[in-house]
Amino acid sequence: MHLPDKKELENDIDALLSRYAVGSIHQQTILKEFILSTLLFNWEDPDPEEIVPLKEGLDEIRNAITMFKHYKYDSKITIFGSARTAKSDDLYQLTYHFAKLAVQEGFKTITGAGPGIMEAGNAGAGPENSFGLGLQLPFESLSKVFSDHPQHVTVFKHFYSRKLTFYRESQAIVVMPGGYGTMDEIFQGLASIQTGKLNVRPFILLDKPNGTFWKGFDEWIRAHLLEDCYIHSDDFGFYTLLDSAEETLRYIQRFYHHFFSYFILDNRIYFQLKIKLSPPQLSELNLIASGHGFGEIIFIRERYYNNQTLFVYSCLKLDKMNFAIILKLIHHINQF
Repeated sequence: MHLPDKKELENDIDALLSRYAVGSIHQQTILKEFILSTLLFNWEDPDPEEIVPLKEGLDEIRNAITMFKHYKYDSKITIFGSARTAKSDDLYQLTYHFAKLAVQEGFKTITGAGPGIMEAGNAGAGPENSFGLGLQLPFESLSKVFSDHPQHVTVFKHFYSRKLTFYRESQAIVVMPGGYGTMDEIFQGLASIQTGKLNVRPFILLDKPNGTFWKGFDEWIRAHLLEDCYIHSDDFGFYTLLDSAEETLRYIQRFYHHFFSYFILDNRIYFQLKIKLSPPQLSELNLIASGHGFGEIIFIRERYYNNQTLFVYSCLKLDKMNFAIILKLIHHINQF
């Protein structure tokens, strides 16, 4: 079999995209690189067990993106927790109550589409206001909440594509007590925020009043990870312990009071705010930023997004970022 060189292959891909591709030039460039990477990988003669997970993962991510496409402007809260929590348990009732309150305030929920805490998070919100990211397991069935709304469920074979979707599609994380799976979701989320792979967001460990589950978790983190210098004291800002559905919802709402979002492009951070800062407010924010080695925060422009005006500010990104500082800036912005 004749294998063309890379340039010949790129020309063939360009010809294919000229006939079938849609979207912007930037989108087509990404698609071209994706196709090229896939074909180059195929030339390495991979075994089926090496290429099948890539194909399956791509299909799962594509299906999830399709499910969420019409809800991209809706604020969503991911709820994690045990599949083994009984309906009679206070934690089930707390989750149900929180999900119901969240929907009343304009949020939608995302869970793992299973029983226990997941079922409570979907049932409290209602299937029309929630989504399920199910997982193929030999010992666990999907919740019946979505029986009449199958379009709100995507079933995954692989953990990696499922967890990516949980975090990509939500603006806040609420974690109820749980087992190995819940711990996996917590630590991947916290490590991703700590390293900047995931944007800072509300990450709440919710327990029943006088519950000791998360208090014990927090004590262990402090006694071992902090004491042995495996994490920095600033890293405790990435999660918050609460024991009330109402306070959890208020915390999430306060986080997005004036702050909307941020993104990093090249060597700059861009903050999108719901208010335009006054000169004194901007000076106050810059005082905090400069104290942590950030460049000057400057106003860039206004932009219109989903029926609201956002005010974009930017500053130079540090080469070695402590993303806890971004969290401090967000909290200060929301106090204005």
